[in-house]
Amino acid sequence: MSILQEEVVKKISSLSDDNVLFILELIDRFMQPVKVENKELSVNRIGIVKGEDLYDEDYDFDEMNDEIAKMFGVME
Repeated sequence: MSILQEEVVKKISSLSDDNVLFILELIDRFMQPVKVENKELSVNRIGIVKGEDLYDEDYDFDEMNDEIAKMFGVME
């Protein structure tokens, strides 16, 4: 067992069963195995799917730059 794994075991060993179950559910949710050429790899699935857009094609990301700059005290 690696040092990092031992550190994780130490931290969760004092937790209640409910908290350990919660952590286990998080691990199962976010660390889904992916098969690549008959090998199983754990891949973090947080974020958007490759190629998926979460905004309209004509959305202007720079539209609010002046207002944002003012909020941070940038003077023109």
